[in-house]
Amino acid sequence: MRWDTPGERLRLIDRVLEEIERDTQEGVVLVEGRRDEAALEGLGVEAEFVRLCGNGRRLVESVEHVSRRYETAVLMTDWDRQGDELVDEVKPMLESYGVTAKTVHRQRLRNLTAKDIHDVESLATHRQNVRREI
Repeated sequence: MRWDTPGERLRLIDRVLEEIERDTQEGVVLVEGRRDEAALEGLGVEAEFVRLCGNGRRLVESVEHVSRRYETAVLMTDWDRQGDELVDEVKPMLESYGVTAKTVHRQRLRNLTAKDIHDVESLATHRQNVRREI
């Protein structure tokens, strides 16, 4: 999908953020770390968050924890090599526990921002920069 103006890009970014919140009303957002969680909260995403890294648990323990509490998980890892590898590892684990693992929001944000940023924590600054272009 292409966008012609900064205003359109901003509208699409905001739409994705709203969809994340909607899709996690009875689910959870999985992020890599504390800064990613803070960035999404700062952008107005009101959701439950689980950090996959730096939480004192092995990855499989985090997935088991999520599977006991939620039916849906939105994976919002960075769109770099490490984030891709984490999605490739976590998504099948979640699905094996019966959790719906959504990556569409991550992919849409990646498509909208990949020229400029590669991580969740830079999203707020990027959004401000796009807003200034309007």
